[in-house]
Amino acid sequence: MKRLIILFIITGLVLVGCHQAASKGKVQKTDSTKQRVYSGSWDDNPIIIEQRNNKDYETVNELTNPDDVKTLIKALGNADWEENVKVDIGSPDYRFSWNSFNHSIWINQEYERLELLVEGQSNYGSLSKDSSHIVFEILTGKKLENYK
Repeated sequence: MKRLIILFIITGLVLVGCHQAASKGKVQKTDSTKQRVYSGSWDDNPIIIEQRNNKDYETVNELTNPDDVKTLIKALGNADWEENVKVDIGSPDYRFSWNSFNHSIWINQEYERLELLVEGQSNYGSLSKDSSHIVFEILTGKKLENYK
């Protein structure tokens, strides 16, 4: 009888410990990119947007308007981020740096969406169609549907 009681106690402790470990892992993963990259305030340095032309990049826009930056960062923070992902695709269509976080952007023309990578963070994200249109227009001053 004592062995049975001890067995129930040990089983209960193991189950409680496993549940807590699983919960902690889940909480840490939630919104970590948003917290780590986009929770800070803007350092007021201009955001220089560069577009790929063949093998080189050229500056296509410079953001200094605080309202545009706020809208941009809010949209990027709400992207569908995947943590700890290695992405091996071609050179990005656009790139920029915000608060020392380098961003690479690819245009998925088929779905009219932007796909993002925060360099050095192993984070890959994609924006909704609506957010992609807003972000693209802020970054380039052009409509996404006109991109070729």
